[in-house]
Amino acid sequence: MQRVWDELKKLEAQAEQIQADAQNQAKQILAFAHQESDKLVANSKVYGQQEAQKLYVQVDKEAKQNNAELLEATKKTAAKLKAQAEEHMDKAVRLVVTAVLEETSS
Repeated sequence: MQRVWDELKKLEAQAEQIQADAQNQAKQILAFAHQESDKLVANSKVYGQQEAQKLYVQVDKEAKQNNAELLEATKKTAAKLKAQAEEHMDKAVRLVVTAVLEETSS
């Protein structure tokens, strides 16, 4: 009977050791998982910042191109209006001179 009790105590001690080893492994796995998740979060932040920078550069380039195109169109319109104004300048000067002369002669 003593042999049976000794064998049971031995088995119980082994079971406790297996349980302790399993808990230690679980803690190690959990710590590793936390480290890996922290790395993933850090990598995600870096990746997000890189993508944001790429998008900013792209949008800035497009905005500058749009501004350049708008400026060019505005310059063309201004040149066209100036040419039209110069065409009518002689007529406007004659009308002003005639109106002034008519008033002074009255």
